[in-house]
Amino acid sequence: MKTAKYPASGFVKDLEALHLYVRDIRILTPKEYEALKEVIPMSGHKTILDILLITGMRYAEMLRLYEHPEWYNEKRNIIHLTEEAQKKHKRRQLERTIHPLPYGFDYILKAFWAGRKPPLEATWNQNLQRWAREAKINPYGLSVKTTRKTIESWSIAAGILESTTCLRQGHDSLTSMRHYQGLAFSDDELREIKKQLTAWGMLKQIQ
Repeated sequence: MKTAKYPASGFVKDLEALHLYVRDIRILTPKEYEALKEVIPMSGHKTILDILLITGMRYAEMLRLYEHPEWYNEKRNIIHLTEEAQKKHKRRQLERTIHPLPYGFDYILKAFWAGRKPPLEATWNQNLQRWAREAKINPYGLSVKTTRKTIESWSIAAGILESTTCLRQGHDSLTSMRHYQGLAFSDDELREIKKQLTAWGMLKQIQ
């Protein structure tokens, strides 16, 4: 069986994890997320990874959030992305509000804004692939889209309403149906997903 390669990197798709790809973007399991985070040397980069995964923001949105702390409502613990934040030609919503967010998320964001400006998208992609190798994760398919697609797939797998997931992420329902509902997590992975989403306040209780 032939698999496509990244033209520049030469990475080959992980044949043992074909069930964890969405359009060649690698979806992380909870253990892989923890392993990846563990090898990241800079605390600022760990913070960026957490923000990207918890919020499901596009990388460009995260970069604009860095310049606009006023988009975070600390009292309500929500992020409201304006039309300026998204700037995506095919976006489904002109504005959107990201919630719920975990208790203590304000401290994560304060560390984010106090830190250095996040790297460019291409640099983040290279970082992810380097960290993945250190964490013994196949780097094929890891990119700025990985965290966004990971939280979306976790949400659908955990039984969060599709409409809720779509509104939080700025998708329409057809997109979520096509991309995420066929992913096959093991029973252990699903338990860990529900545990993590519960800790982040996205699930009211472990199902």
